[in-house]
Amino acid sequence: MAGALLVVFSNALEGQDEEFNRWYTEVHVPDVIKLGGATVGRRYKTAGVPLLPGIPEPGGYAAIYEVEAETVEQIQAVAASFGESLVTGEADISPSMDLPSAQAAWLLPISGPITGAISGDVRG
Repeated sequence: MAGALLVVFSNALEGQDEEFNRWYTEVHVPDVIKLGGATVGRRYKTAGVPLLPGIPEPGGYAAIYEVEAETVEQIQAVAASFGESLVTGEADISPSMDLPSAQAAWLLPISGPITGAISGDVRG
């Protein structure tokens, strides 16, 4: 039931991209999945192409996790587990991460998949 997503935008500290990417891919994403809640994680690098002028990219890197949650209450439970793992040391944040610049959002679906076909479309 991976209905929700966790999207995290982040940056490495200057000159620490290699260590940051090693830690994030080899340590952090697997830790998040081991903690439960997230079933799959993927990492991305931003392309440097703004969506539109005046809309900046939120970070140099993104991690997108599929999360086993379909309600706010379920997300709150997963978020609490993630927070607790940082306190207990089951997971950590690398010193190579620019933590103040990180942005994250838990996303709940409001629709199923949407394709290019429009219901009732009469275009030929």
